[in-house]
Amino acid sequence: MIAADFPDEIGEISNLYNIAEADLKNIGRIRDALIVTGVNQCRYAGQHLLRALTADDRKKVQDNLDAAKRHVQRAIYDINDSAIQYYLREIDDLRTKHFPTVDFASVVPQYGEIMAALVEVEDLVRTTGDDLSNREQHYRVTRDAVGSLQKAHQTLVKFRPDLARAARKENNKRLVAWVSVAVAALSSLALVVVQLVVG
Repeated sequence: MIAADFPDEIGEISNLYNIAEADLKNIGRIRDALIVTGVNQCRYAGQHLLRALTADDRKKVQDNLDAAKRHVQRAIYDINDSAIQYYLREIDDLRTKHFPTVDFASVVPQYGEIMAALVEVEDLVRTTGDDLSNREQHYRVTRDAVGSLQKAHQTLVKFRPDLARAARKENNKRLVAWVSVAVAALSSLALVVVQLVVG
């Protein structure tokens, strides 16, 4: 079998495949994470490995091993890109939908670091998206970005009770302000009515 003459290439593909499988398990645990494209890339890699194992000349073996490697790298990228999109959406929802009135920096001590990490990841996603033909080259970077976003999300979730207290406090301040304005308006209206009746 000619494929046996390529132990380094097969070993590298095997290592990458193990990374992709571990990422699939990790990301697959996240609610709503879409990892179908990553699974499909692993399937394509498997097809190329089978072609390499059954090929009858060295060029076909090498071409299929190269294709399998690219598909596994792309699988890692796609899996982790799904996780990045998930965490960016979750963090944005926490900030803009759940606690839009809260000054996060006053509640979460690491908020500046979290925002810096978000900007860095958003830049990564934007620049990687500009080079669609070369995504498989960015698979290492996306894995690091997922770790950064997981940490940021966990930190924000940990502070959720404090954020809820801050939101209630902010809402109470607004209520007091509105009540004060309403009382002042009613008092002014009452004075005008009294002036009209007396006058």
